[in-house]
Amino acid sequence: MIRSPGRERVRFPDLTADLTELSLQPDAGTSLIGVSVAALATAFAIDRFATAVDMGRCSALLAAQETVLLTHCHSDHVAGLIAWLSAHTRRHRGRPTRVVVPSGKREALLAALEVWPDLEGVRRRVDLAEALVCAEPGTAIDLAGGGAATAFAVRHSTTTLGWAVTSPGSDRPVVVIAGDSTVEPFRDDPGLLDASVAVVDCSYIDTGTRVAARLGGHGHLDDWLELLPDLRCDFLVLAHLQPGTTAETILERLPEDLPGTATVVPWVGRP
Repeated sequence: MIRSPGRERVRFPDLTADLTELSLQPDAGTSLIGVSVAALATAFAIDRFATAVDMGRCSALLAAQETVLLTHCHSDHVAGLIAWLSAHTRRHRGRPTRVVVPSGKREALLAALEVWPDLEGVRRRVDLAEALVCAEPGTAIDLAGGGAATAFAVRHSTTTLGWAVTSPGSDRPVVVIAGDSTVEPFRDDPGLLDASVAVVDCSYIDTGTRVAARLGGHGHLDDWLELLPDLRCDFLVLAHLQPGTTAETILERLPEDLPGTATVVPWVGRP
């Protein structure tokens, strides 16, 4: 992870070896790997637990994950699901195949997958009705490696869940992925983001766009800067940035002295 000169608590994720995804390793046993670009694709892998959160695109690493936890069903968060189902059930045959879907969206997603053209091979290899699992706030999902994921409510323009992923023997999540959401749920309860890594929606960073962010059910950089003193996460990942956002753009908007104690990690390539 690359440190930004002059800002001791700003870091940038590393590029993976194949140069296709970004990576953050908060501790020796855990890596968060993936991409997150607003309106294009969001997908993260937590390989330690064979789990992905969202599937806006698929990659070799994502295809190997056994469980996909969906935050919501907007296209930039599920567009890679067809590729994942095909690659995972073919290249990782015999391993579990599970997609956890927010309540109220499962039936529509199942209906779409049952009629998707040229998906007969997937339908032969896996029972989609069994693979799709419904979740609502408070639902707990057991993961590979002894991990667990618990859903919580957030505020977006459609039914959306955040996910808190914990390791065996620990109550504090190793990763919380808030999904697309305004800052309000976390202003009401900052403890939702008490984790080693908290990934939040930072779709807007420009001045004068906070109202647009809130109306669209998204977060704004200024929202997170105001909340930063109340957050107890070790790393705050600013995800879902707009296409074309660069490290330099973010650094121009960040103060020299960040409030609070969390290290801020804009999910873009290093400067």
